[in-house]
Amino acid sequence: MKISGDCMTALKFYLLTDTHYFEESLGAEGKAYEEYMKTEAFYLRESSAINKTVFTKLKEDSETDLIIIPGDLSKDGEYESHKSLVKELNALKESGKKIFVITAGHDYNEYGKCYKNDEVVKVKGTTLDELYNLYYEFGYKDALSVDKETLSYVAEVAPLTRLLAFNCDSKNETKGTIDSRLLMWAKEQIDDARKANAYIFAICHYPVIPSVPVFDLVGDAKVKNWKEVAAFLADNGVELIFTGHMHIQSINEFFTENGNRLVDICTSTTVGTPGKYRKIEIDETGKMNVKSIPVCDFPVELNGKTYEEFFDWRFDYSVKNKINKIFEGGSGAVKILKKLARKLLNSIKLGTLSKLLFIKIDKSLKKKKLIDFAGEIGTAIFKGDQPFVKGTPEYDAIFKALKRLDFILKKVEAKLSKNGEKPDLTYMILNSIGNNKGYSDNNAVINLKGKIL
Repeated sequence: MKISGDCMTALKFYLLTDTHYFEESLGAEGKAYEEYMKTEAFYLRESSAINKTVFTKLKEDSETDLIIIPGDLSKDGEYESHKSLVKELNALKESGKKIFVITAGHDYNEYGKCYKNDEVVKVKGTTLDELYNLYYEFGYKDALSVDKETLSYVAEVAPLTRLLAFNCDSKNETKGTIDSRLLMWAKEQIDDARKANAYIFAICHYPVIPSVPVFDLVGDAKVKNWKEVAAFLADNGVELIFTGHMHIQSINEFFTENGNRLVDICTSTTVGTPGKYRKIEIDETGKMNVKSIPVCDFPVELNGKTYEEFFDWRFDYSVKNKINKIFEGGSGAVKILKKLARKLLNSIKLGTLSKLLFIKIDKSLKKKKLIDFAGEIGTAIFKGDQPFVKGTPEYDAIFKALKRLDFILKKVEAKLSKNGEKPDLTYMILNSIGNNKGYSDNNAVINLKGKIL
């Protein structure tokens, strides 16, 4: 893709991320496995079958030869999982596809693990250095420049079109950060692309722009120095970045003081809710069509569920178990209080809670349990296009509760204040439960140097 005045050459590619590929033959059964899966939000044993189905779909599209995968390729760095995934990627390559990947935190580990005979069993892991050789054919071989310290690289993915691949998930001390040294390297690559009259866009495992406002408060939910990085990219002419990590469908804009824009397109995992990947098509006028494709038709027992219900069930089940786990443990009075709190959390209905807060809510919500309501809100956030906007009963109930608890929120905001800036928790929450951006997180038309439709 090339920008030259008002002219542009077309580009199209598939974008999938967080494949979390697990080699099933390692072992995924027994009591230890079932216990682990109580709090795991995505599928492990089924991941290879799910991903192979996606790869088969990609092979069927003979008109699109470019595939980009921004990290968390394996479940937890099991060497055998990487070997199996590389085999699948090689098959894709042999079918005529060009594949560019980056690795991330789930891709290297001293030890991997599997589940056999009711126990957790250690298996060979993968070092950071081994990743370069494992995935050499999928980015590094064709790289114009490689930053060996982070395994970031830049490569020409199509004529006069370059990919700037940031790997910010490679060392514990800089994990989640694109530091000044890496930005200097990136500046050289951007300047070199400009000299060659080539268009350049970026990928990064971590979202640069928080996917929803409340994620700005979560340290591991985005690049830690995200405003610095977003401003750097936008002001240096990089308008697009494709990300993953949060298993969420989101599209967000950031504008610099100079009026330049960065668009961050974050995509969900293939092996958990909402289970989507994207097809990106850019025409000669600079209009980009972003289409989200559901992962489906994989050979896994769904127990009577649809593919969407199959993914949603695991997410909802894991979230509820994680919440309940908070109230486990302790002894004596503490244990008793935790047990009572857990029982209350799992039984209290919104109608009862609204009476305790002295607020009125729509009758359609009164019999709904608080924990079920929380699960619905969470699932909707990760699917994107959150429906709980102003005018819906859910928005109204949460708005009233936030107003009632305003005195508590103000104290929390003061504690979360940084550099003299206090977060507006009410704004953050309401704009996280509802999509108020005016465009879809799943399917959108983006005019480069223009608007999102």
